[in-house]
Amino acid sequence: MELRHRGHRTVWGLIGALPFAAVAVYAITHETVPGSEGGRGPLSAQGLFQQAVRESHDGDRAGTERHLRMALAVIARPDATPNDRRWERRVRTSLAAVVAARGATAEAREIAAPACRMGPDGAAPEDLVSAGLCDR
Repeated sequence: MELRHRGHRTVWGLIGALPFAAVAVYAITHETVPGSEGGRGPLSAQGLFQQAVRESHDGDRAGTERHLRMALAVIARPDATPNDRRWERRVRTSLAAVVAARGATAEAREIAAPACRMGPDGAAPEDLVSAGLCDR
């Protein structure tokens, strides 16, 4: 039986494994974008609001409240986009309604307070006044 050196196969094997190793190193060391969930990119107030609506239709009150709070946190960031800020009144109104439905009226009024000045000419929006979350 003759022994043969197999070094050339090892070298070609290592070279073939480099792309897979590079992907593994990138996956381990890659940092996600701040404000992203699971590395899927930055979250938006609109996307979080839509997720809250889906959860509301499914009857998941805790999930609805969690995603509305997340949307409000996105809006409150200093680097929030103008599109995110356009959703503030809707997010605050919905979150205040969800919080009020579970009986925390004082917290709901606190959440709705900034939205109470977002109506026409800085007046309280009628839907918040009728819900008892804003004063006239």
